[in-house]
Amino acid sequence: MRIGVSARTLAYPSGGPKEYLIGLINALLTLDTDHELVLFYPDASHRGSFPTATEVVLPCRNRLLFDWFSLPFALRRHKVDVAFFPSSNMPPGVPCPAVVTMHDLGYFHPTLRMYKRSDTLYMRLAIRRTVRRAERLLAVSEYTRRELLRLPGAKPEAIAVIHEACDPMYKAPVEPAAVAAFCRQRGLERNFILYAGNISPRKNLDTLLAAFARVRDRIDCDLAVTGGLAWSEDFEHRVREAGLSDRVRRLGHVARREMPLLYRAATALAFPSVFEGFGLPVLEAQACGVPVVCANATSLPEVAGRGALLVEPTSVSAWAEALVRIVTDETLRRELIREGYANEARFTWSMTAQQTLTALETAHATR
Repeated sequence: MRIGVSARTLAYPSGGPKEYLIGLINALLTLDTDHELVLFYPDASHRGSFPTATEVVLPCRNRLLFDWFSLPFALRRHKVDVAFFPSSNMPPGVPCPAVVTMHDLGYFHPTLRMYKRSDTLYMRLAIRRTVRRAERLLAVSEYTRRELLRLPGAKPEAIAVIHEACDPMYKAPVEPAAVAAFCRQRGLERNFILYAGNISPRKNLDTLLAAFARVRDRIDCDLAVTGGLAWSEDFEHRVREAGLSDRVRRLGHVARREMPLLYRAATALAFPSVFEGFGLPVLEAQACGVPVVCANATSLPEVAGRGALLVEPTSVSAWAEALVRIVTDETLRRELIREGYANEARFTWSMTAQQTLTALETAHATR
């Protein structure tokens, strides 16, 4: 069976969909099968990312042109038996059975404005169409599965929950000297609580800043924040308003290979997001032995298990108390680290790859 994969998300600078694609393809390529993976890239810079797969470059950086024109023709030209779309959207004109991974349905959120209006309108139409047309849908969490079932035309029997996992690099040993060198390079001179992710309204960083401002004199930590800005964010202004310019370290984009160093340097991970389809930073921190405090919202309790301190998402007082506890309560920290290791071990790319392959085989056989 020839499995065609849209690898356009490799062009993303960072984020869950890119991590998902990398982890899943690497795991699929290790399975002992006779199937062939045919990866379609938007530009030649990605060639060699997965050398044991068949790599095809469709030189088209425009998302719509790649999805709507280049890719459907390429699927037909390369005689693909089943197509896999790893990022919530199946374009029209796909000439074979299709399997689509749904990460979240943030485009349909009634109050949070997560994306530009044009992107929201387009993706609402695209996702509705995908739900009706795809042979199989893969939800990355039970929460996302329930959200999918709210859409017209969604078929329960066609939706499978297949969790993500964190990259094995987060479990690899790291030299303390490498961690120290990274901190010097990034100006992380003090202990710090880490937020890992992009800066956007759904990440709920206003609550985290307000809570941190309340307890800044009770904990000997800075707050370090990664990620790029969403189109509507003015993060520096909000930091100044909170009176935290001397205690918040904005790191911006951190290279993927450096993320294990950043996690291991952190005192704790704070993840206050009010909307997640999965929540990969929680597992990444747990794999690195970092205690986690996260919002008790959407998919996060499902992903964090017993390995995180769960907090009411928008309660500043609850977050303030949680930040103090996760920094100062050594018994709690040891318990969260122990439970975090055990929880993260429940999620493996090997299992995800095998379940995904079964879905692809089912889609091909059904059609």
